Amino acid sequence: MRLLYADLQFQTRLLRLSVFLWAAAPLFDLMILALTAKLGTNPQETLLRATGTCCLVLLLVTLSVTPLRRLLGWAELNRLRRMLGLWSFAYAFVHLLGFWAFEHEFLWAAVFQDGLKRPFVTIGLMSFALLIPLAVTSNQLSMRWLGTRWKKIHRIIYAIVLLACLHFFLHRAGKNNYFDPSIALAITLVLLGLRWRWRRA
Repeated sequence: MRLLYADLQFQTRLLRLSVFLWAAAPLFDLMILALTAKLGTNPQETLLRATGTCCLVLLLVTLSVTPLRRLLGWAELNRLRRMLGLWSFAYAFVHLLGFWAFEHEFLWAAVFQDGLKRPFVTIGLMSFALLIPLAVTSNQLSMRWLGTRWKKIHRIIYAIVLLACLHFFLHRAGKNNYFDPSIALAITLVLLGLRWRWRRA
């Protein structure tokens, strides 16, 4: 039994390390490209597109943890959710930081004025603002202090993912390219539909 328990612990740690490295890889790649001046002819677009895409992908992966756990019966997947959520926030933060630096020269007033003018900026700022309480409370102390309220707070992720998809759609509207946002929205609706169905059952 001890050997089996030790083997399961090793597998769980290996899984966590693998997922951590997978989530971190794009950010480190961007850092290397930036330091070597290889972000391309439009570094702003490269950075914003990459960080925004990574944030949305990680949000979808975070949202898929519970359905996968129920379908596969793999309880260890629950331990990945907090880490994935925090990586989502990290990419969202870098995305906003890049937008603040490249488009508005580190002027927050200009960012908020832009948010009043362009809907996709408004939606993006809203989704980031909703991510903040999730990131701040993603620790054991907050879970103990909030009790049952913790789960209610973290259900905000449903709204965040939908807002992120809408942000993606509105951004691509200028280029008349809705393929990627449509895929993201379809995955989101499937994941939310599964949760709704299980909750009703």
